[in-house]
Amino acid sequence: MLVRNRKTIQILFLAVFILLMLINKAQVWMGFIFVSIILATFFGRFYCGFACPINTLMRPISWLGKKLGTQKKQVPDLLKSQKLRWIAFGLFLIGLSYTIYTITQGRKFPLPLIIIPLGLLTTLFINERSWHRYLCPWGVLFSLTSRFSKHSIKSKGCVSCKVCETQCPGDAITVEKGKAAVVDPTHCLLCFDCQKSCPTDAMFFL
Repeated sequence: MLVRNRKTIQILFLAVFILLMLINKAQVWMGFIFVSIILATFFGRFYCGFACPINTLMRPISWLGKKLGTQKKQVPDLLKSQKLRWIAFGLFLIGLSYTIYTITQGRKFPLPLIIIPLGLLTTLFINERSWHRYLCPWGVLFSLTSRFSKHSIKSKGCVSCKVCETQCPGDAITVEKGKAAVVDPTHCLLCFDCQKSCPTDAMFFL
């Protein structure tokens, strides 16, 4: 049922996010993210698949990028650099620390409103995978806890067609010839695109 109603759930979470931004309660959403990071230890990156406002807004932006021809099919080699990713994450930690400081001082520094445009611009002019897999700073934190999750996407009856591998926006799936698809929970966004695209219904959450 969650998978069938995913878009509705995403829209509801987006509405809550926008409301919290409008009433200057960004810290409530920040708290929700940190709780989700902890829960990812047990249930994987459900925040990414169902609650993240960036992920929700990315779909229409990705569609627009394809229509305008501004997207690239492949992730640029530069973005695959671990050094670049950790530099971006370091800047994020500075912004996060400043956000927490401003909250303790009774002021607000809307870090989410800075990160969201970066994610959408990346999607429009490069592609969705580049953000999810290599640039999203929250993704680094989620990858640290989700690797221990006992619940994740698994495959059974896989025919190695690689459809799921090409559809995965997090580059979390590897399919070797003659072998079943392997899903890395560290990078799996729990978007269930693999399940919806699988021609043999081999993908499932357990």
